[in-house]
Amino acid sequence: MHGNPMKILLSSAALLMLTAPVFGHGARVVWEMQDDSVHISASFDDGQPLARAQVTVFSGAAPSVPYIVGMTDENGEFSFLPDKEKSLNWDVQVRSAGHGDIVNLSLTEESTVKNEQGKFTTLQIVLMSACVVWGFIGTAFFFASRRRR
Repeated sequence: MHGNPMKILLSSAALLMLTAPVFGHGARVVWEMQDDSVHISASFDDGQPLARAQVTVFSGAAPSVPYIVGMTDENGEFSFLPDKEKSLNWDVQVRSAGHGDIVNLSLTEESTVKNEQGKFTTLQIVLMSACVVWGFIGTAFFFASRRRR
């Protein structure tokens, strides 16, 4: 493969930017308090619900022993009644075919009505993209320098 290293680098970067949205397929878990129960809503990043996913709830009092084991419904939803006398901190793990997420719940009086985890901020996305591009640039220069010898 002969050619200008800068042309190869720019072509690779352009190709990466065009295909970047299809690389990831993560999960997103949202929770909210509904009266005294915790309502979980789990979905893939594209919005498709994590239907029939395994849900494991752990209390802060015994974090290695499952408190509740269940499944989401066809809409990716699951509810449970936490024992606030036992603990105010809970971990909820949602898994389906290798995809999933775990959320940490803090059920204090100041806890928000709705809490969302698993989303990246714009700054995080920009930094991750810059790191990937920088990696490609470094790799291109490495191979270009080896060719000149």
